[in-house]
Amino acid sequence: MIKRLLIFLFIVQFPIVHAQDEDDVLSKILVQYSLQDYIGCVETCNQLISIAPKKGEAYYYKALSKMMMGDLRGTEADMIIARKHGGNTKDPALKFWSDEAERRKFIIKSFYKDRKVYPELGYRPRYTRKDSLRGALRPERTCFDVTFYNLKVKINTKKKTITGSNDITFKVVEPTQRIQIDLFGIYKIESITWQNKSLSYHREFDAVFVDFPDNLSVGSLQTVTVKYSGKPRNAPNPPWDGGFVWKRDKKDNWWCGVACEQFGASSWWPCKDHPSDEPDSAQLTFIAPEGYDIISNGRLRHKEPAEKGFTSHAWFVSYPINNYNVTFYMGKFSHFSDTITNKLGKYPLDYYVLPYNLDEARKCFTQTKGVLQFYEKAFGEYPFMKDKYSLIESPYEGMEHQSAIAYGNDFNKKDDEQMYLNKKEDYIIVHETAHEWWGNSVTASDMADIWLQEGFATYAELMFIENKYGHDEYLKELKRKLQFIFNIWPIVDNYNVNENAFASNDCYNKGAAVLNNLRCTMANDTLFFKLIKDFSQRYRLKIATTKDFTSMVNEYTGKDYTAFFKKFLYDKNLPVLKYTYRKEGKNIVLKYQWEEVDKGFAMPVGICTNDGASFRLEATTEPQEITLKNTTTFRFYTQWIEPDKVQRNAYTYYWTKCGN
Repeated sequence: MIKRLLIFLFIVQFPIVHAQDEDDVLSKILVQYSLQDYIGCVETCNQLISIAPKKGEAYYYKALSKMMMGDLRGTEADMIIARKHGGNTKDPALKFWSDEAERRKFIIKSFYKDRKVYPELGYRPRYTRKDSLRGALRPERTCFDVTFYNLKVKINTKKKTITGSNDITFKVVEPTQRIQIDLFGIYKIESITWQNKSLSYHREFDAVFVDFPDNLSVGSLQTVTVKYSGKPRNAPNPPWDGGFVWKRDKKDNWWCGVACEQFGASSWWPCKDHPSDEPDSAQLTFIAPEGYDIISNGRLRHKEPAEKGFTSHAWFVSYPINNYNVTFYMGKFSHFSDTITNKLGKYPLDYYVLPYNLDEARKCFTQTKGVLQFYEKAFGEYPFMKDKYSLIESPYEGMEHQSAIAYGNDFNKKDDEQMYLNKKEDYIIVHETAHEWWGNSVTASDMADIWLQEGFATYAELMFIENKYGHDEYLKELKRKLQFIFNIWPIVDNYNVNENAFASNDCYNKGAAVLNNLRCTMANDTLFFKLIKDFSQRYRLKIATTKDFTSMVNEYTGKDYTAFFKKFLYDKNLPVLKYTYRKEGKNIVLKYQWEEVDKGFAMPVGICTNDGASFRLEATTEPQEITLKNTTTFRFYTQWIEPDKVQRNAYTYYWTKCGN
């Protein structure tokens, strides 16, 4: 009897459902989507799919709604079906963000165009001995600690060549008869001498192994002098793809310089080319064509005639400096200056720009002092007071060269995606200045740890925006940065191979997201900002590792954040908030927990209901539930949702999965 009744109901009901107007249901979907009722939109899309299984628009809006709710994998699955059935496949943004293979292809082409990558290696290159020689701390490197570089370089603009020498002074740490220095194979080594004796050496790729007559005594100071010459590589796309920059300004005068982060300082001068070893100080002498200025790191000690037609410019760096930050700018510059006074004293702000841009530069650079003063408050006094702070106009966008920052942002007139939403602050000044603390003072020990420089500098930008314009503006800028995270590789990946950790640029935006997520999880802004400042101070003018920071977090909070950092730093995928919901009268009961994380992982999320009420949910790996009263729908605050009315410390970065 019951079976007969069910069959009867099915026969009666089916024609009614099937006869519903597809356009009416689609119109309802559009309304729900416009009202940000993404839960309801998915439900109605499923209704339309039951009527018309090949309705591409239904899958498209279902995918779009899932994306807004943070379900990236669900978005990808529905977009595959949407494309199959002729849905809106012309939406380039959704196509890009709903297809990991598409994003990966784009990123690999952008960052690994000259190297083959392998899926089985996580879409990284197959690293070779050449990579290990460059990136690893092998015995020939760990046996000595560089204390001083005395670099001299002559610049020949006619031939675009350089000749030079470097006196490398080092302390012997372990008994050794051999050391490794680095210089690209494109250069001819004229000689390597020690105590007025020629030393034998052999080259393997870009490594140079230097042999001494006897073991060097532990604790002794030694100096080797390397003389060399050659033609540097012309930078294809500085600073991202580095090398020498040879340009002409609008007056047809030369502008020359170098940007070589990750590419390598040994691309233009002989050194121990590993980020873990910085000299205590350095003298940098550049011999340039007569009539040109040379601006470099540190302070100018003397300028004097050299050989006919050339002038010698000697600069001295009073502090440790990482190799890629050693630089020069050759051009015909106008100079103006300012000073900052703090509790430790006074230091100069020097600006060097092309003469025809002087008036614009004077206006634009007035913001610099405020940026420095905020960072001093947030991270401690400027680390290089005995040298200077300077901005030098460059034909490339920017680079954080210590005390001699490259500035190429067209005096904040560019209208690109990296400008801040309010258009008032110059992002090159704000970001590159942050590097004086994050990168130049606190320096990553390996390229795999580069997020300690780029992620912290990017988060410093957000701190500056928040301090000047308020927390709402901070959230808006954060939201935009979250939208440019690709999740193709982990932030921290392969050590000891000079990893291209800049690939995808997640070390910037995802690095900042990690710090924001940490702040939200700690839910104690006073402690969080103290932690960041104290980390800056503890490792001031020192080398730091990711482990140094994560251990300090555990120390300051008294909690174990191992699962948190393991997920966000060492896994390309995000934590997944699995949730289910059921409607009970006028209420919705929401159940949620974290998945694809280790036990102990915890992080809050924010949700918003249809009446505008917002909630901060402290999610863990254990299931929890909340009753949302008088609620017809809800949505998560994700990177696609405006953070209006979000609860403080609830705007985090994650994926979701609906279990309904």
